[in-house]
Amino acid sequence: MPNLSLAHRNLQAEAMDDPDLPRDEHELALRGLARLNRCSGVASAMYRRLRRLAMTSENQTLHLLDVASGSGDVPLRWAQWAQKDGWNLKLTLLDLRSVAVEEQQRRAHAADVHVLSIQHDCLHSPLPSGFDVATCSLFMHHLETQQAVQLLQAMREASNGPVIICDLERSYLNLALVALASRLLSRSEVVHRDATLSIQGAFTIPEFQTISQQALGHPIKIQRLFPCRFVATIDHVVSKQPIPSFA
Repeated sequence: MPNLSLAHRNLQAEAMDDPDLPRDEHELALRGLARLNRCSGVASAMYRRLRRLAMTSENQTLHLLDVASGSGDVPLRWAQWAQKDGWNLKLTLLDLRSVAVEEQQRRAHAADVHVLSIQHDCLHSPLPSGFDVATCSLFMHHLETQQAVQLLQAMREASNGPVIICDLERSYLNLALVALASRLLSRSEVVHRDATLSIQGAFTIPEFQTISQQALGHPIKIQRLFPCRFVATIDHVVSKQPIPSFA
């Protein structure tokens, strides 16, 4: 029997992180994760924060950098909602895997939304900077503690305004919920296995608060988000820099 003690993080390699994962399995897993995201309500919870930011900007436009975007399902929903609400969301999405970048563009085309998708290693290459807000959803639990510190620092530098992080929270209740939901909402064996590993590797809210203190030198706002997640917000304002352009 696997060790399911959650007293400490048990960070293990997930199948989605395997560069040799067959393309068809990766695509099926991306679709399964998108379905889980849709049912969790995470997109709407983060969107409310973005809309408030947009309403305070001069031209009601936000330039947003999303790190480790996967299929891009969450930020693409934000862009669609922004169009309906009458404000403009300019998206730049980053992901390490070419399969994910291609899926982002496929989804963007189907949704009639323009996004800039870039294949980028956010842990070993500097992030583009000059954005109004930087976001990251369901990536921190893949990282060693020092990598999470490094990424928080990099995202703060990339954004002239807030940084918003959404991730899983490690608990026995959340372990049971994600195990059940992954099987109800996806046919992907990759998703079934990785869902349990993700909770085992996730941070608790106090652990993530400690990481933020180490990375930034001050505590940040963290709110529990049912089911299974938390949202951390870093308020950070510096002088504006030009929005980057990519060929």
